[in-house]
Amino acid sequence: MVLKITGKAFTSSDLLARYVEVIRTLSKTHKIVVVTGGGEIARRYIEMARGINISSNYWLDEIGIWVSRLNALLLIGALSPLTYPTPPRTLEDIIRVAVLYPVTVTGGLIPGQSTALVLLQVAEALEVSRVYYFSAIGRVYTKDPTKHPDAQPLSEITATELKRIIEQKVLPGDYALIDLHALELVTRSNIEVQVLDYKEPELLFEALRGQNPGTRILPR
Repeated sequence: MVLKITGKAFTSSDLLARYVEVIRTLSKTHKIVVVTGGGEIARRYIEMARGINISSNYWLDEIGIWVSRLNALLLIGALSPLTYPTPPRTLEDIIRVAVLYPVTVTGGLIPGQSTALVLLQVAEALEVSRVYYFSAIGRVYTKDPTKHPDAQPLSEITATELKRIIEQKVLPGDYALIDLHALELVTRSNIEVQVLDYKEPELLFEALRGQNPGTRILPR
């Protein structure tokens, strides 16, 4: 099982404790790889970097990656000894560690990649056909719901349709959930993405029972 937790979840110890309990429970019957985002803390550090005249995208991305790894360490510490003691830094390391441990927790890998792309890369490498994405919004909408009262939540959308929506720029960057590169892997390797509300980690149990408590992004 491969899942991503938005960095926004790492602002509440109570919420993180619920994720730990869900992951610990599922680790009894599943091998799990968790990808953590950087969230608001990463954005704050990147803004601070810009404030001291760091303009290179390489360094800005590196800062975001290290924050996502710090978030990963929180889960690693809480889930020990089920986990490898540090966040793997390459896709090859993730694959190797995933064989040895019940739970693998990682953050970003290299500059220029979103953690959504890491999620799909891991799934592709491990030949996983469905991933679970705990996002800040919890569903895919037809437009930005914070700006458009007529935005409609979608229970299903194809990767091709979502690409079109993203390219039309009717969704802001933070809301778009998943970038075009990640969607290419969705279609290339026939991977379904189950989007879930990050405030409800227990929704993962419903999704595993075949229910759809969010939005399914279908690989076509």
